[in-house]
Amino acid sequence: MDELDKLRRITEQLERLERLSATQAGTAAAAEHLVTREFTGKADKGGITATVDGAGNLLAIDISRLSKRRHDGVTLGDAVLEAIHAAEQAAAEAKTALMGDLGAGLGLRDLFGDARHHFRGVGTDPR
Repeated sequence: MDELDKLRRITEQLERLERLSATQAGTAAAAEHLVTREFTGKADKGGITATVDGAGNLLAIDISRLSKRRHDGVTLGDAVLEAIHAAEQAAAEAKTALMGDLGAGLGLRDLFGDARHHFRGVGTDPR
């Protein structure tokens, strides 16, 4: 690889880094939006509903009268945990989707893959 090729590749990487920096504000806004969103999970045929925010903090638990009457304390507790876990799972899936969308839009896989290629062997012991 000649020097001109190396310079072109480095220039491309710098352009990618500039795009990455330019989207930082958009990324922060998307993360803020995720944290303020609410996610629900249900159990006991919808009789128990748990609500968490995007960070996974529990905001509310609603238990219908029918669910309270139908279950003993242990079974009701298990159903509440099921609803909470479902809400946390919904929040985690939204976070994963957001991070995947942001990473795909920025070409991060290409950026870091190319960087590994350019620095292969740097700092390794030649022995």
